Amino acid sequence: MKRSPGWLLALAAVLLTGCIGPFADTFDEAVQDTPADYDECCIDADRTLLGRLAGTGATVASGGGLAGVRVDAVVTTRRFDDAVEKDVSWGKDGDGLIAPDDTHDYVLALVARPAGADPKVWITTVVTVFAEPGDAGRAVYESSPLVDPQNGDPVRSMIIAVRVPEGHTVLLTAGDPRPGGPAVDLRTGRAAKFPAGA
Repeated sequence: MKRSPGWLLALAAVLLTGCIGPFADTFDEAVQDTPADYDECCIDADRTLLGRLAGTGATVASGGGLAGVRVDAVVTTRRFDDAVEKDVSWGKDGDGLIAPDDTHDYVLALVARPAGADPKVWITTVVTVFAEPGDAGRAVYESSPLVDPQNGDPVRSMIIAVRVPEGHTVLLTAGDPRPGGPAVDLRTGRAAKFPAGA
């Protein structure tokens, strides 16, 4: 059956309405909200909520200061508390992290805006996951975790969560990582140097 060129214009209009029009949020949720390897939740969270979500006590970070962002506490777990997870709002992807298995960990960190930091400044953080510094299969997640993902307003704190292979190193940097530059080990909460070749 031969179609007129008008049907292409109609299809484009429908798709465009879904992307930028009044149904944009619905369209985005329909095509994007699936569990991921990285997500954020819990605007203005504290250590108590971090521990409840992980189902275990959190470790207070001992070297968590970076430019414009502070890692307050960290925790590594194999699964979330089901009731708490269902009750929190995941910000980036919408559906939280991929379901747990025997070969991956969940690494969570409570990140906060340092006292006196300008709330209008957006800090971009990068989470880098690797087995060893030269790992070609490393994973990188870039985000601005101290803003509300819905409207861009600054927030005091959030929880970032990443699903990683068991035993892999998980480093957080403010901005793009550079060899020898400051980082925080999200498994331990300690200050670290980003390794050369990673």
